Amino acid sequence: MKRIKILLTNKMVQDGVLSIGAKVIFFLVLKFLIEPWMNVRMGDAGFGHYVLVLGYISILAYSFGEALNHIRVLNQSKDESRAAGYRVIAAVEAAVTFFVLFFYAVVPEKESMGNGALLGLAGALMMLRLYSECMFRIEINYRRILLSSVLMAAGYLAGYFLFTAGAPWYVILVLGEATAVVYAGIAGKAFAVKHVRRTAGELSERLNQIVRNTVTLTSSYLVSYALIYLDRFLVALLLSDELVSIYYISTTYGKCVALVIPPITAVLLSNISKGLLPLDRRMVNRVVAGSLGAILLFFVAGLAVSRVMVYVLYPTSYQACLPVMDIGNLAQIVYYSCSIVNMLAIRLCPMRLQVKVEVSYAILFIAAAYIGAGSFGLVGLAVGTLAANTARFLMLTLPVYRQLKKNEACGEKEAYS
Repeated sequence: MKRIKILLTNKMVQDGVLSIGAKVIFFLVLKFLIEPWMNVRMGDAGFGHYVLVLGYISILAYSFGEALNHIRVLNQSKDESRAAGYRVIAAVEAAVTFFVLFFYAVVPEKESMGNGALLGLAGALMMLRLYSECMFRIEINYRRILLSSVLMAAGYLAGYFLFTAGAPWYVILVLGEATAVVYAGIAGKAFAVKHVRRTAGELSERLNQIVRNTVTLTSSYLVSYALIYLDRFLVALLLSDELVSIYYISTTYGKCVALVIPPITAVLLSNISKGLLPLDRRMVNRVVAGSLGAILLFFVAGLAVSRVMVYVLYPTSYQACLPVMDIGNLAQIVYYSCSIVNMLAIRLCPMRLQVKVEVSYAILFIAAAYIGAGSFGLVGLAVGTLAANTARFLMLTLPVYRQLKKNEACGEKEAYS
């Protein structure tokens, strides 16, 4: 009992619970309320199209937003002097996201200019929300992240009711993401800049450094997130639009892993960056063992839970989802577990490793999914995805241990010199 009390008073445990709680609240509202309601109103084909477009939005928003977020958290010791640079880059990335999605809506999708603007705005706001959360992570203030999630969920619900009144579904994202961005701007001062006296040369040098790091990590994340959502694009390309909906629904449980693993990763990253946790072999072993344990735990638990979830939320699709459910969920679990070891790779290894791993993974994933889908349909695509995700886990873990060995060897040389 005493150990439990000590555990519950541990700051890292409390932060982890709050971070997971923030994810759970939004996930429950989106996945258990809004999307099932949308599926009923839109049908499998319409809902499948929503899933595809949401994939395009998420690739841009997450790649730009999370990359800049992680760079600012990792370099928080220099945050005050570089705040203006982050604001410039965030504005540029939001503009790029808006215009890319606007063009996609108006030209390939043949939407009206108004709907195109809504889609572009939804993506830009999502990107800014993902970036602006860095301020709460720098402060290690996960209560504010929890409140941000509550406000965003309320915004999504308000947007859904506008959708039922005839508005395009893009308005759901616009209202939800805008609520979170406004809160981060006010409570976290995410877009404020402290006036620090510096020369034009110093400003240029700092901005150039941020830009170089941002371009490198964003390139990696673009590949990474494109591959997260590539399964639904390949299903549409190789099989059919209707099966996009079936595959998405089948892996609902696997997406639940995103409620637990990424928030834990964020807490670890914040504490390692502040020097509160040592990044030695013992810690690396614990993190890798924890990620493997998480894969096993979530998969075993999901054998029953995934069936209950799909049966309750999407009863008309239950039978169609059964053949692909277990393999598809395991593939998702392995992929999200990679974020834990990737946190170690970002911290210990050269940033170029990210690009090498993601490019190699991209080639392997497309080849495995193509062969699997061509041979065994939707189940084969899920098997190919699982194989590629397992390879990605190894491609991130092995270099971490190689770099750790090099660091230890350098330490021994310094000790003897």
